[in-house]
Amino acid sequence: MPADRQLLALSTLAFLVAVVPAVRALLSGQWRASRQWLPMLVGFALQTGAVFLRGEALRQCPMKSLSDVLVFTGWSVVLLYFLVGPTFRVSLLGFFTAPLVAMMQVLAFGVPNAFPDYPAQAKIDAWVELHAALALMAYAAFALACITGVMYLLQERFLKQHRIGGLFYQLPPIQGLALAIRRLLWLGLILLSFSLAISFKLTTPISNPKLIFAWVIWVLYASIGLVMWRHVLSPRQTAWLAAVGFIIPFISLWLVTTHG
Repeated sequence: MPADRQLLALSTLAFLVAVVPAVRALLSGQWRASRQWLPMLVGFALQTGAVFLRGEALRQCPMKSLSDVLVFTGWSVVLLYFLVGPTFRVSLLGFFTAPLVAMMQVLAFGVPNAFPDYPAQAKIDAWVELHAALALMAYAAFALACITGVMYLLQERFLKQHRIGGLFYQLPPIQGLALAIRRLLWLGLILLSFSLAISFKLTTPISNPKLIFAWVIWVLYASIGLVMWRHVLSPRQTAWLAAVGFIIPFISLWLVTTHG
């Protein structure tokens, strides 16, 4: 197994390990964010090494095959987790993020023709690479919005059922979760907007299916952003949209890499 695959397998194990102390802490009622922060950091370091070695082997950014796209998106999710978790004071975000990223990396290993070689390119178009990277970073922001939406819905359910204790005490205030959802959705929309803006000036063509799906996703989240701005939906409905809406970007990763 190549070195990049070995690092990726170890990072997947690290993310799974991050869930174990979290579950134990939640069951005992003694949550400590540091117990999960360390394995998440180890997993991210191993992820970064895997992405770097894969790029070195291919002599280009590894963002074309489904396996590589899943890995890069997972890497972006963890990067944003470290950036926005402390900012939004959502310490429990890693509890939901770690299994999602582990699942994406397991899928990356399991898809047909995993981690194929790419045709050599005489010249790398930096704008194309930036366009793709920003789009996947946007999808990572939508993934975190999805996770935060699930946390909001859990918090609301606990409140309605008067289940005060355990996991409830580790979740942030429900108003903070609603704010985090809105900010993550806006962050993803801004990143995707920059990605699509770059596509207008590319000298290297991008296949139509990729751009079509990117625009479909932009329209979807722009619509969500509009109704958030107009306060048409309740926070609960926005949380549902954030949670369910990520299904479309996630499916599009498979469609554009296998049929694009």
